[in-house]
Amino acid sequence: MTVHRLLVVEDDPSWQNCLESVARSEGCDVTLVSDGEEALKRLSEGPQARPDLVLLDLLLPRMDGWELYGRMRVDQQLRTIPVLMLSSMVTQEPKLGGIVGFLHKTHSPEPVIHQLRERLRGFSDPTVEPAPVGTYTVHLPENTSLLLHSLPAALRQAVRMHMYRAAELLRTGLPMMSTWLMALPGDPPSLLVTVEGVRLVLEIDEAACTLTATSLIIPAYLPRM
Repeated sequence: MTVHRLLVVEDDPSWQNCLESVARSEGCDVTLVSDGEEALKRLSEGPQARPDLVLLDLLLPRMDGWELYGRMRVDQQLRTIPVLMLSSMVTQEPKLGGIVGFLHKTHSPEPVIHQLRERLRGFSDPTVEPAPVGTYTVHLPENTSLLLHSLPAALRQAVRMHMYRAAELLRTGLPMMSTWLMALPGDPPSLLVTVEGVRLVLEIDEAACTLTATSLIIPAYLPRM
């Protein structure tokens, strides 16, 4: 499959120019937006405006890349759009539904440009996922979100990645026990996500299919922004 329409979600003008240039050279019709809110608005305009692929930076103003990804995953129409993630902070490829690849930002754009060109040339149409059953939305209250943003960017992104992974695992009904995820007894039930000493408690609302962060515990030895 050829990527005819590409949505690039990136707030840095220099990176926008580089990514747009290589995508257009590969025959893509490129739309540029600078944050998640603008991207969500474009994606919601209707089927005729939807891209074949979203190239998504994770660190964005207003609505960041992780929140946009979460919004897409619980939308019947948007969840089938493949996402190629881009970040300088996340070092491992996120193993999450809808993500077809990951590009690691470097100081020089040349390696990323080369990887993007290869991805566009070798892009294959992913299998369309069935309608979500019991897909969980992740909700971060303002106080928890502010506390999360006090963490160094790389650690903050890691916590967000594991949070969405917990939501996907919860939908599958798999046992909630691993080195980073544990089911906690209680009424209502909750999950404990642990990443590099940071502990995040997610309260489960099964009726509303919602995970709400109720507490975030940051060890004293970790640096703050």
